[in-house]
This record gives sequence, structure tokens and C-alpha cells, in this order.
Amino acid sequence: SHMFVVFVRFYVVGRYWIASNEKKKITVLPPQVASTAASAAEDSSKSNRKVTFHATTKLQNQPVAPAKKTSNTLEDRSIRLVDWNVEMFIHIVKQIMAHRDASSRTSGANVATSTAAASPSSSSPTESAFEKSAESILMPLEEVQEIIHLPDFNQRIAHKKRDPESMTVDPVVVGQLRSFVKHIALLYNPNSFHNFEHASHVIMSVIKLLARIVAPADDDDGRNLLASSSSSHGSVSGENGGERKSIAATLHDHTYGITSDPLTQFACAFAALIHDVDHSGVPNSQLVKEETRLAQIYSNRSVAEQNSLALSWELFMSERYAELRACVCPTAAEIDRFRQLVVNAVMATDIVDKDLKQLRNNRWDKAFSDNFEETEKDARNRKATIVIEHLIQASD
Repeated sequence: SHMFVVFVRFYVVGRYWIASNEKKKITVLPPQVASTAASAAEDSSKSNRKVTFHATTKLQNQPVAPAKKTSNTLEDRSIRLVDWNVEMFIHIVKQIMAHRDASSRTSGANVATSTAAASPSSSSPTESAFEKSAESILMPLEEVQEIIHLPDFNQRIAHKKRDPESMTVDPVVVGQLRSFVKHIALLYNPNSFHNFEHASHVIMSVIKLLARIVAPADDDDGRNLLASSSSSHGSVSGENGGERKSIAATLHDHTYGITSDPLTQFACAFAALIHDVDHSGVPNSQLVKEETRLAQIYSNRSVAEQNSLALSWELFMSERYAELRACVCPTAAEIDRFRQLVVNAVMATDIVDKDLKQLRNNRWDKAFSDNFEETEKDARNRKATIVIEHLIQASD
């Protein structure tokens, strides 16, 4: 923990140094302008619907800063990064599909094929869930939770889960995923550090760290962990699936539930993708000092982080990405959980805010204190929340 504190301090100093060497003149891009610029890059037959951002109405009487020029096309380098990001997300989407397919077959649902089980139209969220999520985008900071609750382990689902690579993602979903990533890339400003290339680096790091958590069998510790799974949870004698179930159960406990929840893994990568959207290239303290419009909208706290999340979330919730949402989080409960994971992860990238820092310190003290009592489930979820936030902090 001491080494991590030292790392964070060096990180903060470095981040401020980089920011100070970026453009001195701050021009805040209004959300509606950013949305319009991104929309212009889409095919006109598919993207003529304008995304409305609620944050633009909060300070109607405030002067709007001049809009900076935004390119509607991506360079070859950025296009390659978009392709790579889409490929990474599709891999996680297949994990989600395989998990949902196993869950459907476990509950006795009549599923003809693995593809049908995860069809984006098979289970769509209620309209009220969309409306509730859209109305709550203004102040993401207020949604940060001390504990995020992950699903409990289900041995039957683990036993019935098919190879995720056998899943076929609907081409419509793939197209919408590519469109969304491209939109996000266009919403990044051409800063020297807080740009789309940086976001891609963070995604790469998050996915690599998740891979080490989810599949630790590549080293001696991982092999020892899996070897002890039968003694920890037992296995089903005479069944090939018995060993797999016990390994899955052991990994679930070892990773505080992150292993067995692909939606959490998708949320971590999603948060990495969007965490610096529309960043102006300077610290929050400078935005507050200059009394910018965004600083006023977000009450001078976590200005850049809240703006990034608000812009990205409402874009994700727009009608053009309905099939993508239905594939990733087809129920109201999954949307709410996905939103909570993304909020906590993105807000964790603000390591300067005193209240957020105090919340994280208190959570850490409770998680590893001998004097704090809570249920086993809460203790596991508390540690899972710590891991999720540290993943993106270390990657950023």
C-alpha cells in the first residue's frame, strides 16, 4: 500500500506537468456541439438523430464558450485503434452472451441455439429503465457508492457455460459497437495526453490486468490456486464438469466475484474508453479557477470526469444503440448495475477530490480491518469495488 501511495503521488505530479504544457487557452466545447460533431461522422442514413444532452439546460443564462473546430474524420492511426477496441469489446460481449445462454438454460428456458439465447431482441429493457437512467446523468458524482454488489456465484451456470468463442454476435450489434467507439474517438480533443490514444492505452492495461485476475493459471500461484479448488469447494465425482465448477467457484471467491461476471469486465473496459471524453487538457483546478461553464455545471467538483461520463452515457443511451444495449444489459437491473460500475470506475480516475479520496480510504480501512464486522457478502463486494477502482486508477 505504501508503494501504491508513492506511485499515485508521482502520477499526480506527472499528470499536472503534462497538463501545464498543453494549450494555455481553455475553450470548453459545449456538450451539444461535441454531440453534433460526432454525429456528423456517421452515415447520414443512420445517424441523423441528434443526441440531446441534459447538462446543456442547467445554465441556460450562462454565456456559451466558442466552439473549437472538431474534425469529423479519423486519421488512419485512430481508425486502427477503433478497430482494436471493437475487437476487445466483442470478446467481452461474447463472454456476456455465453453467461446469459447458460443462465437461460439453467432456469429451464427453451433456448434453441447459443446465438438465439443472446439475441439483442430477445430481452429488451423497459422504457422506464431508460428514462430513469437518462434523468440521472447530470451529477454522476452523487451516485458513487461505497460498495457495488456483484452477482452471487451459481455453480449450475458455471457448469452449463459454453465456450464464449462459439457465440455469434449479431452483425447489427457489431455495427453499433463500432459506431459507438468511433463516436467516442471523435469526442476526444487533440490534447497531447488526454486523447483517444491515451484512452486506448488505458483500455489495453485494464484488459490485461483483468486477464491476470480472471485467468491466473499462467503462473505458479495460479496453478496452486486451481489445484486447491477441490479441497475448497469439492468437485462432482465422475463428471468432467465437476472440476470446472470447482475451479470457477474458487476463482469467484479469489477475485471477489469479478471472474464470474462478464458485465463487470465490460463496464471496466467501457469506463476506460470514455473516462477522458471531451477533456480540455488542463486540471479540474484550472477549470474551477477560470470559472468555466462546466465547472459551474458540476459545482466545481470532478468537473472533467463528470462531463466525460455524462456525454458518453447519454450517447450510449440514445436510440441508435438500442440493439447494443439490449445485448450487453437487456434488463433494467443490469442497466442500473452497469451504470453503477461505470460511475464508480470513471469517478475513481479523479484522485485529487478530497471527498472521493476519503471515501476510498474509509472503504480500504473497513475492508482490511480486524475490528470492522459485516456480512461475508458485503466484505467480498467491498473488496471487489476496491479492485475495480484500482484497476482503472493504475491503468490511467
